[in-house]
Amino acid sequence: MVTLDRRTMLRAGLGAGVLTAAGGVAAYELRRPGSPQLWQPPAPPRAAAPQHRRLLVIEMAGGSDGLSMAVPYTSSRYRDLRRSTAIAADRVHPIDRTVGLHPELSRLAAAGASVIAGVGITKPDLSHFEMLHRWATGDPEGTSGVQTGFLGRLCDRLGDPSSPAVGVALGVGSAPALACEHVTTLSVDAGNDGLFPVFDDDNVRDAWLAAQRAMAHPDRADTPPLAAARSGSAAALRFSDVAATLPEAGAGYPDSDLGIQLRLAARLLADDNHGLRIVHVPMGADFDTHTGHPDRYAKLMADLDASLAALRQDLAARGIADRVLIAAYSEFGRRVPDNGSDGLDHGAAGTALLLGPTRAGVFGELPNLRTLDSDDNLRATVDMTEYYATIAESWFGIPATEVLPGAPRPIPGVVAA
Repeated sequence: MVTLDRRTMLRAGLGAGVLTAAGGVAAYELRRPGSPQLWQPPAPPRAAAPQHRRLLVIEMAGGSDGLSMAVPYTSSRYRDLRRSTAIAADRVHPIDRTVGLHPELSRLAAAGASVIAGVGITKPDLSHFEMLHRWATGDPEGTSGVQTGFLGRLCDRLGDPSSPAVGVALGVGSAPALACEHVTTLSVDAGNDGLFPVFDDDNVRDAWLAAQRAMAHPDRADTPPLAAARSGSAAALRFSDVAATLPEAGAGYPDSDLGIQLRLAARLLADDNHGLRIVHVPMGADFDTHTGHPDRYAKLMADLDASLAALRQDLAARGIADRVLIAAYSEFGRRVPDNGSDGLDHGAAGTALLLGPTRAGVFGELPNLRTLDSDDNLRATVDMTEYYATIAESWFGIPATEVLPGAPRPIPGVVAA
């Protein structure tokens, strides 16, 4: 396994009423007459053959509030619990008669998305660090001691060990989710377009690269730490050579960190020559909205909406929209009642998205707003491993039992196969 990060390299029915759904879903009031008509998004493309499929994962670290992303806009209980942070029903983009997307997600609502509400684990932890670890490893209890990441295990089963990289994270820092055993995965700085390094002076760049290539050459006298350092440098230089040959960047992306990351992601996903299958995008934005949630979250959603719209247009223009599944999730949601500071504290279950060759709508069982846990948090109705199983099995055709603990079942009907 080779894992590399830039930071390491630098250091070294209408009307008033009540709807009760099957399976114990909370009672929700139906929308009133005169509320917005439900949008019918365009039909999704049929998914490409499994050998051509790729995955883009967007990690919204910090605890994205699922009830603000996918608003239970007809629920009086939602409005009672969120006196200062509730979103008015007439502002959302309804995707069915109970759930509507955040007002700033207009393009996402128009294009269609698979919304999975209530994603989490049975015994949640309110620590960012612990929950990020569990999502990275695909271990809902955090006790298995597994050394690889969920995405890394997918890479091991999908990729060729001779490829420059089967999985790439577009961020500064390590990517535990891509830790693997048999193939190469690495992290690169999207701001440099995956090139390593960037110098304005061509002579300086050439001299520096020559020195790095010489230092990356192995020697039989190397100690294990030095051998690992040389191997990491060689992997970074090899991928930088690949990045220099990528297709041209697309237009229309916002000038935000996420926009820059997704612009490079599209170029990587469009490349057919180097064996890349998975791109991981850790958003640099702050979803930990303990204070000022309404305004802060609106800005986060506006950036996500504009960036995803540009990405999907770019993938379509390249003719690969049927090849790319986009998954977006957060390590947990926010507490249901607001905290008196126009904010929301750490919660449990949240909302995840799947976009691309997927059917639009709400999947899984909606959490019950009247049976919260002892911390006033949503109880998970879709286990994190079921969400991951949908990616592994329904998208890549990899049995969930090969990459996840237990025997989780995929969420049915999501992928437009």
